Amino acid sequence: MRWGTLTPLIFSLSISLFPCHSALAADHPRIAIIIDDLGDNLVNGLRAVRLSGDVTCSFLPFAPYTKDLARQAHFQDKEVMLHLPMDSLDDRHLGPGGLKVGMLRDRFVKVLREDLRAVPYATGVNNHMGSLLTQLPENMEWLMTELQRYPFYFVDSRTTRSTVARNYAMSWGIPSQKRDVFLDNRQTRPAIIRQFRRLLAIAKARGQAVAIGHPYDVTLDVLEEWLPRLARDEGVELVHVSRLLDGTGRRPLPELDMALAKTEINAGPVAESISQ
Repeated sequence: MRWGTLTPLIFSLSISLFPCHSALAADHPRIAIIIDDLGDNLVNGLRAVRLSGDVTCSFLPFAPYTKDLARQAHFQDKEVMLHLPMDSLDDRHLGPGGLKVGMLRDRFVKVLREDLRAVPYATGVNNHMGSLLTQLPENMEWLMTELQRYPFYFVDSRTTRSTVARNYAMSWGIPSQKRDVFLDNRQTRPAIIRQFRRLLAIAKARGQAVAIGHPYDVTLDVLEEWLPRLARDEGVELVHVSRLLDGTGRRPLPELDMALAKTEINAGPVAESISQ
């Protein structure tokens, strides 16, 4: 009951009010950084939730430290998401709470609801792995049909070029966004800095960009160094991902388009990293 009553209030505040904590003007470029895979490692999880600025923290639903870290993230003014495990093309182990191809709809929805309840203060969802499931229109329709019942937004991690997840989120009127950059597919300091600079370049060109990183030591080292001086040195504002969402009107996909989409599952993952 507590989840069902508090989460709508939290979400409505975060999505509707969008208070601006930065001194930057509204027309400055904005970035959002989502730290995925939180909940398994307490030490690095604490580092992630204590990062400077409006970082977004995404938690695996039944990891051992998820509840405690999610609460700490919330009290550190971080935005909290559910990192929803989904089937991948290479059939990686999902852990508890995974959504799998072949599930009947009732089971799929039951697992999804348990996952949504498992992360305190969550207001959004992004996919963990999912290079297979996010290609499947029927499963994405089940997912978005359920998410639109609650005040959750959706971010497509884009672990495959063939994802239809965000299209279905938008078709069901769910506020949504997509990942532009993975910060740490290569877990070296120079590679992460290159990806961070790429994130800034996209934001400066388009006005905004979304990155996903992970609680690796080297990723946290770079973010601890760069985030405190981001606005001063780069003129870029770090915001919660909910401030970069698109899509408000429900627009169900035509049955013909759905039927055509079901006929083919395309190529493999673009950047489904080890932990994604």
